[in-house]
Amino acid sequence: MKTSLDLPDELYRKVKSKSALEGLAVREVATALFAAWVDGRVTPSELDPAKSASSPTDPWPKWLEQWRALTRQIGESDAGSGGLVEQLRADRR
Repeated sequence: MKTSLDLPDELYRKVKSKSALEGLAVREVATALFAAWVDGRVTPSELDPAKSASSPTDPWPKWLEQWRALTRQIGESDAGSGGLVEQLRADRR
């Protein structure tokens, strides 16, 4: 059955890009998502954009928090060892 959906342009571009990178058609992605929802594998609350980690209401997206934790970890593991952080500091001088 054919149907039409109104999607925000930005969302459609992201879906189209990601599905192309994964070698899928947008139709395949949509069909899989609809099937997961109908089968109960995905709940409506999981589909609520307001609850997603990267929603506009979330000032620190999940990827940013992970990046900040990684930079702290690198700094702590490199402290006083003359490693990467020290090399970067020396390069700035």
